[in-house]
Amino acid sequence: MLEALLLLLVFVFGALAFYLMYERFYKKTQSVEPTMYVDALRNLLDGKQESAFTKLRQVVAEDASNIDAYLRLGQLLRDHNRADRALQVHKDLTLRYGLTKADKVAILRELASDYLALNDLVTAEAALKELVTLEPENHWAFFTRLRLQEKAGQWEDAYDTAVQLLKLEGNKSKTPLARFKFQQGEQLYKAREYHKARIAYKEAISLDPSFVPAYLAVGDSYREEERFEDALNFWVKLIEAVPEQAHVVIDRLKNVLFTLGRFGEIVEICQAILEHSPKNLEARRALAEFHVKKGDLEAAQETLESILDEQPEDPIAIVELVRIYLEQGNQKGLQELRRALDFKRDRKRTAAKSSSPAAIRS
Repeated sequence: MLEALLLLLVFVFGALAFYLMYERFYKKTQSVEPTMYVDALRNLLDGKQESAFTKLRQVVAEDASNIDAYLRLGQLLRDHNRADRALQVHKDLTLRYGLTKADKVAILRELASDYLALNDLVTAEAALKELVTLEPENHWAFFTRLRLQEKAGQWEDAYDTAVQLLKLEGNKSKTPLARFKFQQGEQLYKAREYHKARIAYKEAISLDPSFVPAYLAVGDSYREEERFEDALNFWVKLIEAVPEQAHVVIDRLKNVLFTLGRFGEIVEICQAILEHSPKNLEARRALAEFHVKKGDLEAAQETLESILDEQPEDPIAIVELVRIYLEQGNQKGLQELRRALDFKRDRKRTAAKSSSPAAIRS
């Protein structure tokens, strides 16, 4: 009987001790830690990062199971140029048992960001690959991986990633992919693999028929191989495909035509450009240059004067027109040009004065 009574007393005191410990420690942690965590999140939203950091450290000290607190603590460290410490915080989380899929995805995202901040592109990409394995439709992972591959100059991989990213976005356009093929071509061009470069450039054009740099680059690759006729023909395709951008190829055309001894063909090309873009400066300048080379100064003068009628301050046209007047001994033309320029300059100064704050106040 006495033994039973003693056992009962031991049980009662044990239960009382457990209750007191529960009240003092477990319930206190449950009530204090969530409040502290919420306060930390509020501080983050309010931009009070130092206060948030202090509270998050206290949260993880009291509740080591709060994965989100650890993640945010690491983010703050990384944001304050302590990516090395952030990486350690996030790596420690990977050693835990019982992590959910969502936990693993969140940790891998932070690890990738840490490695990127430390410029460890190889390990960052490995983390992103693992993240995509866990969550194949994670837009952030694909977007970040694409930027990483661009930074590393991995243009073939970047193209594949961009394809997947467009699928995720539901974007059926292939136009954004052109620049990745173009960059592949650029790498091959620099390595003097001109044939392979042209294949990449032409693929870029097939993805975006208005991608001007690829047209120029194909012609440049032919010119490097001294295949001037092929270069000329491809640059003419640019004029046909993107006439509003035809002026960018004029200098190349002039040089190749001069090499081929067919500089006169520039007239026909420029006229074709002007049919689509009548005020194209580059085309009209090229025509004036042709007339000068041919010795037809009057035609050159007429072309340059027409440019100045629309673009009064075009420096190239002014210089070339002065040169022609001097060669002709045309003092009257020089004086008229000078008066016209002085008049336009004075008018510009008057307009500037009238719009100045002092003029407005008066």
